[in-house]
Amino acid sequence: MKLLAPALVSIAFTASALPAQYFNSVGSETRRTTRATWLGLSGEQSVTLEYGQPTWRPEYERFAEQRSAEPLILGKGALTTLRSDVDLAFGEQKLARGRWYVGARRSDQKGWFLALFAADRIDASGRGTTAILATEPDLLVPMLVAHEEDPVELFEITLSASKETPHNLTLAMAWGPYRMGAAIGAAFDPRKPAGTPEFALTEAGKGIKTASGLIYEPLHAGAGAPPGPNDTVRAHYAGWLTDGTMFYSTHVRGEPEPLKSEWVVKGFAEGLQLMPQGATFRLTIPPELAYGARGAGNRVPPNATLVFTVTLLGIDKQ
Repeated sequence: MKLLAPALVSIAFTASALPAQYFNSVGSETRRTTRATWLGLSGEQSVTLEYGQPTWRPEYERFAEQRSAEPLILGKGALTTLRSDVDLAFGEQKLARGRWYVGARRSDQKGWFLALFAADRIDASGRGTTAILATEPDLLVPMLVAHEEDPVELFEITLSASKETPHNLTLAMAWGPYRMGAAIGAAFDPRKPAGTPEFALTEAGKGIKTASGLIYEPLHAGAGAPPGPNDTVRAHYAGWLTDGTMFYSTHVRGEPEPLKSEWVVKGFAEGLQLMPQGATFRLTIPPELAYGARGAGNRVPPNATLVFTVTLLGIDKQ
C-alpha cells in the first residue's frame, strides 16, 4: 500500500488452485507482475497486474487511521497497471478489457475503494501520477479491510479463486498490518478444445514408480517398441500442478508437438521412453525431475510436482 501522503497502500493477489488456469507472481527488485491465466478454446486469456513494492514503516499507521478522505497511489515507481484480455466485473460494476491504472480512494468514514483509470486517458493528459490524484476514477470499487497482528513488510499482490467458481477471482491487498480485498468476475471463455483430458491424480496402488522417482500410470495401451533417447516423437499432452492448475496444453494450441528427450524435463523424457506408440500415460513428475527450485517463469512455481497426461501419436526413429 503506498499512500502518497506520506506514503501508503498496496494490492495483493493470492496464488491458488483453478482448473485450466494458472496463477503466479514474478518480478525484479523494483517491479513485480502477478497474473491469472485461463487456457481454453479461445487460447490463452490473462488478467495481469504490474506494481512496485514499497516498504512498510510503523509511522504510516497514524496516517492510515485518520478520518480524512484521500486519493492514493498504489505501489511504488511507475503506476500500478491492470491489463485484462477479458471483460471484468466488480459486483454490478463492469470494466472493459484493456489497460487500466490502479489507485485507491479513502472516504472520510475510513472506507477504502479501489480506483481504476483508463490508461489511455491518463497517458493522453500527460499528467501521469498527478492525474491519478486529481481526477475522478472511471470506476470505484469498495474493498473489504482487515487489520492483522503480523505486518507484511513489502507491498504484495496475489490472485485467488475457488475450483467451484473458477471465473470468480479475488483481488487482495497486503501491506503492513492491513489486508484489503475485492471480488472480481472474469469473463474467461470456459470452452475447452476437443480432446482436452480432465485433470486427475494417480490413485495409490495404480501407478508404477521408477528408480528415479517418476510415477507413470498407463491409461490406454499402445503397440510396438517405445522411442529411444535420440528419437523424435509427436505427442498431445496437458500439464497441471497437483492442485489442478493447468499450465500448458497442446490441445489449446490445436496440434500435437514434436519432442526430443533433450527438449523436455528429465521426468517427461523418461516417461516418453516407456510409452509405445498410441499409448496414453499419466506421469507424476517430482520437482527434482522437473523444474526444481527454479520453477518455470510465471507458470510453474519452485519445487512443484507436475502431472501430465500424454498421448504418444508417432515416433520418428533415428
